[in-house]
Amino acid sequence: MEAMFSCGRVAFAILTILCCFTSPAIACPFPERNLLLDSKAAVVDEDNTLTSWHGFNCCTWRGVSCNLRTGHVSRLDLSGYNVKGNISSSLFQLARLEHLDLSDNLFKGKFSPPHNRKLKSLSFLDLSFAGYVNYSSLDSVWEFYVSLESLSNLASLEYLSLAEVNISASKEWGEAVGSLSNLQQLSMSDCGLGGQIPNSLLNLTSLLHLDLSDNYFSAHIPAWFENVTGRFLSLDISWNKNLGGDISFIGQRKSSLSLTSIGLSMTAIKGRIPSAIWNISCLEHLRLSYTRIEGEIPASIGNLLSLQSLDLSDTRIEGVIPSAIGNMSSLKDLVLSDTRIEGQIPSAIGNVSSLKSLYLSNISIEGEFPVSILNLSKLVALDLSYNMLTGVIPASLDSLSSLVSLELYANELNGTIPSTISNLVNLRRISLHSNSLSGLISLSVFDNLTRLNELYLSYNQLTVNIDSTWIPQFKLSDLALGSCNLDRIPSFLVTQYGLEYLDLSANSIQTNIPSWIWNLPSLYSLNLSCNQLTGSLPSRQTLPKYFEILDLHNNSLEGSLHLPLAGAYLVDLSMNQFNGSILVPSVLDLSKNTLSSVIPPHLTRICSSLSVLDLAENHLEGKLPAEWGNITNMHTLKLNGNHLRGVIPSSISEGRSLQVLDLGNNDLEGTLPQWIGKLSQLHVLVLRSNHFHGRIPRQVIGLPNLQILDLSGNHLSGAIPSNLTNLLAIVNASQNNSNHLEDVSYTNKITISWKGWDVEFVKVLFILKCIDLSNNNLSGSIPSKMGSLQGLIALNLSRNHLSGRIPKTLGHMEQLESLDLSLNRLNGNIPLELEFLSYLEFLNLSYNMLDGKVPHGGQFLTFGESSYLGNLKLSGIPFTNISVCNNSSGYGNCTSIERIGEAKNSDGEMIGWAVGLGLSYGMGFSIVIGVLTLNKRVRKRAFDFYDVVILVIDGCIRG
Repeated sequence: MEAMFSCGRVAFAILTILCCFTSPAIACPFPERNLLLDSKAAVVDEDNTLTSWHGFNCCTWRGVSCNLRTGHVSRLDLSGYNVKGNISSSLFQLARLEHLDLSDNLFKGKFSPPHNRKLKSLSFLDLSFAGYVNYSSLDSVWEFYVSLESLSNLASLEYLSLAEVNISASKEWGEAVGSLSNLQQLSMSDCGLGGQIPNSLLNLTSLLHLDLSDNYFSAHIPAWFENVTGRFLSLDISWNKNLGGDISFIGQRKSSLSLTSIGLSMTAIKGRIPSAIWNISCLEHLRLSYTRIEGEIPASIGNLLSLQSLDLSDTRIEGVIPSAIGNMSSLKDLVLSDTRIEGQIPSAIGNVSSLKSLYLSNISIEGEFPVSILNLSKLVALDLSYNMLTGVIPASLDSLSSLVSLELYANELNGTIPSTISNLVNLRRISLHSNSLSGLISLSVFDNLTRLNELYLSYNQLTVNIDSTWIPQFKLSDLALGSCNLDRIPSFLVTQYGLEYLDLSANSIQTNIPSWIWNLPSLYSLNLSCNQLTGSLPSRQTLPKYFEILDLHNNSLEGSLHLPLAGAYLVDLSMNQFNGSILVPSVLDLSKNTLSSVIPPHLTRICSSLSVLDLAENHLEGKLPAEWGNITNMHTLKLNGNHLRGVIPSSISEGRSLQVLDLGNNDLEGTLPQWIGKLSQLHVLVLRSNHFHGRIPRQVIGLPNLQILDLSGNHLSGAIPSNLTNLLAIVNASQNNSNHLEDVSYTNKITISWKGWDVEFVKVLFILKCIDLSNNNLSGSIPSKMGSLQGLIALNLSRNHLSGRIPKTLGHMEQLESLDLSLNRLNGNIPLELEFLSYLEFLNLSYNMLDGKVPHGGQFLTFGESSYLGNLKLSGIPFTNISVCNNSSGYGNCTSIERIGEAKNSDGEMIGWAVGLGLSYGMGFSIVIGVLTLNKRVRKRAFDFYDVVILVIDGCIRG
């Protein structure tokens, strides 16, 4: 009987279980179903993602989840549904809702839960990227915003994400968020927040994850961060450019060892990385790029066995890559580009088998291609560009079978491109340009790479062979074959409908530009410069409308210009034989052509679309147009080297964004206008070699951003203005304007007097700080405040009528490299304070009335008698005891001298500069200097190199 009873109980239990599994699903309450339907009615569902929202049981609808016991709607996930419209207030009536995800949609209007605490159970709320942003206007406009004050009613909230959500209506957002005492994860990335990080966040005692990245926070990191980071698991305050402080706030407490992710990139944080960070064994992500952190990477980095990504790029980190990096078995992404790291890549890096991305660009890595990298079979991206790698590209490169992007450009690699590269079938980007690779290569070697999208082979010693009948298997977006010995434009390009960027510059192409090239539908950047192209451009109707960059300079093109490229960013047609009318893009460079006649009035009427207008070194004549239209967006105006006359029109004063104004080498006249002082953004002002007269206005000397001032070769008179301390960019030795003067597509050039010679500097305007007032009629004394210009590199006051003593304060100009005070009426002793000018390399005090002894300390030991000629009362003048040229052999036979040896790069570091020299008995001597690598650490060495060139040629000319 007992056995039968036991069996019965077992059978009953089994039946009960079966009934549970076969019973109908629990249905949601009818009122909640209606609330969801009301919410659906308020939106536009173009992608039909809500088509399942019908029928009786809403628990089966897409994105809806219900409590298995009660049937109430507990979870609503509409992430990425791409629905549009307003969020219905019915949604806020779902009283049992615990999880709400509306991210990645196109909602409009206001998200503001009522104060009736209906959503008291809500613990998860994700509104990131939930709103519609109108990008059609000049400034993007958010059309969806959140009232944070209303969120303070959500007392159970543990997760809140508001990335890229407009909360501008919430003035006290910190207090509103700080009241959510149960919050564990907070993401407010790209919310337009500014000011200081509010102290009210300190109230979030349960917070584990904080993301305030990509905002506008400023000042210093709050002091309380030192206390709360101890309990955080992740912290991201990156991309707050003005947020400063010392990185030491991390690691002050032992509890910081629980951090798994640290993001401080693109902030003003500085200091050395705390040693405690290298002992956080659970750390998975460390991103400190674009900061001012410094120091070396210690061997203890090998302790970070859980680290998956390390980004220290664009910092002041120095030293070598430690071999201990080979212990980091979890590392997937290593980014050390643009740091001060040097030496060789340790072979131990080949042990990091998990590595997928390796970015070591521009860090002075030397030696041959590190073969240990070939062990990294999971590597997807490899960037070793801008280093000093030598030797050949190994044939076993194909062992990197997962590789998608290969960037080895701007090194010193030689030999041929290995044919085994064709085995890397996943490759989409190959960038090998600017090396010394050689040999004959057929593009058909890349035929197996069907995914190839970008190919850069320019500026090697390659001869690229392309069969006229060949049609590749890949479709390119970018192709660069500059200086590849091509004699024609490859015909296969007609099949590349997705081509966006094409560079065939510096070849030997002698044909007309084929008509089909203008029909490539996606092409926005075309560079055919430095060839021998002939013929003319097509008519306006044939030219594409969407070009951004068109570079055809240095060819033999002729005929009329037909350029309806109103949206273009750069058009360079210089050094051709064009004539006719033009329609202007954003950057117009027609310098060094043979354009003549007057500047056409219609050109000035359309200046509103211009950021750069360069008509330098043509044959333009007549007066400058009186009206220049709207030039408020223009940052560079260069009309130098023409035959323009008359006065500078006052309409140019409207160019309040002008950074470079060069009207030098013309026939302009009149006085210098005072309104130049309104051009507060000016960094470069060149009015040399004209016929200006009168005094130098104090307003010109009051330009705070001015770095280069050249008024030489005019008829200016009176005293040098004394308000020199207003030249703030020159007063401050460390300040430069690199962010303003660099331009990806247009290279600013300037010609100034440099250590006795006219020198054309290319793309170094942000390094130079020069004043040239030479060859005028200036009188009076040199202002003592001249010494306050501590950032000045070159000062030329020669060929004037200056009198009095040389101010002792000139000894404070610690950056000065060139000083020319010759051909004046200066008297008295040479101040001993000038011995403090440790960078001074050119000095000319000749033909004054100086007396006393020549100083013998500091740089004065390097100057010869030519620095002091014509000062009859000077004593202790050193005699030149070196011979630069062998005069018996005629001009140009220059022997090596000790000065040259001293000026060379002492540690063998390659300096990326190009110097072109020209010598003509009738035309005189000129130097053109172009900067290929703008490395501040080698600026001094580069200018030393220029001095050597000048010294040698000077010796040859003077005999």
